[in-house]
Amino acid sequence: MSARQTLLSSLGHPKLRNRLTMKRRTFLGLALASPYAVLTPANAAESPDDLHDLLARQRQSSGLPAIAAGVMKQGRLLAVGAEGFRKAGANAAVTVHDKFHIGSDTKAMTATLAAMLVVEGKLRWNQTLAEIFPERAAKMHAAYRSVTLEMLLTHRAGMAHDSHDYGARNDPVTVQRLKYLDATINQPPTTTPGEFVYSNAGYIVVGTILERITGKPWETFISERLFKPLGMASAGFGPPSRPNMLDQPWGHVFAAGHYQPRYGDNPPALGPAGTVHCSISDYLKFADFHASRGKRPPGLLAPELFDKLHTPPAAATYAMGWGTGKRGWAKGLVLTHAGSNTMNYFIVWIAPTIEFSVVAASNAAGPSLNKELDQVVGKLVQRYAG
Repeated sequence: MSARQTLLSSLGHPKLRNRLTMKRRTFLGLALASPYAVLTPANAAESPDDLHDLLARQRQSSGLPAIAAGVMKQGRLLAVGAEGFRKAGANAAVTVHDKFHIGSDTKAMTATLAAMLVVEGKLRWNQTLAEIFPERAAKMHAAYRSVTLEMLLTHRAGMAHDSHDYGARNDPVTVQRLKYLDATINQPPTTTPGEFVYSNAGYIVVGTILERITGKPWETFISERLFKPLGMASAGFGPPSRPNMLDQPWGHVFAAGHYQPRYGDNPPALGPAGTVHCSISDYLKFADFHASRGKRPPGLLAPELFDKLHTPPAAATYAMGWGTGKRGWAKGLVLTHAGSNTMNYFIVWIAPTIEFSVVAASNAAGPSLNKELDQVVGKLVQRYAG
């Protein structure tokens, strides 16, 4: 086995890989200054490496419409690149500033928001659904009354992977989420609470909790408390591009032997489980926030809260929005997650000990995407993690 093959083998996901990918079963005043301003190429002491050539070779061998990747270490953007096209059959090329859909990598963001409310004393990890929604406790299935915030964030609430009862599409998104909550908690659990079952439903319920505590839509809360202070100006929700436009990448599905463009996303109410999009460099700001355990930027969340977010329950590997493991190149703990809305694919690896983050993304989903992006990640780890 070659050195590169050995490295790729060591990068392999924990056994729960497939459960880390979000899937759909149906249709498809004064702005805060960004603490990451110095990381942009125009201001950095050294411009980040251009990954175009590496990504071009990977895209040509895979047939993907587009592929993008980036690396950050100790707060510095080391490399970034994008290669290919926003839509198969069109001539609009992707750029390093383009927005890619991150799918279930949104979950770690939602968990981070919950931690902010915990440290403020507005929530508790052991707070139950019956305590948070006392007006619903009587109708709530008895097994759900004692389900806690921590159980929801670690996929141990007994909820199904998905449900689809969002109410009327013309309802405000907060109303849709409450209807989803009721449709979920008024029915018997899919599995015994306490057992691991990867669940979009649980994170949508967390979204309703955040909305109950803050009085704001989840989209507003995450924009105010994460996107703005981290300087993630490109972050938004749903399809990156506007309908029928080529201003951002479209999603693609693999059918009839090639990647075919699709426009769309999951229902907006699914947001807390996976509807965020952003540029590669902006996502790396969030990844570095976790890699640095809150050092960059300081003051948003204390280091001990990252310990909680990054530590799975006993005998488990899934923490709060992160799959966990250990790797030699990381000198210990790694955090990882993959996300897909079945039209896009996104993967992140974080090594907190060395404050290293690497991401790879494509505006497509299909049977080989995890392999293709893992190969990119492996090459970038080999080049930059040491």
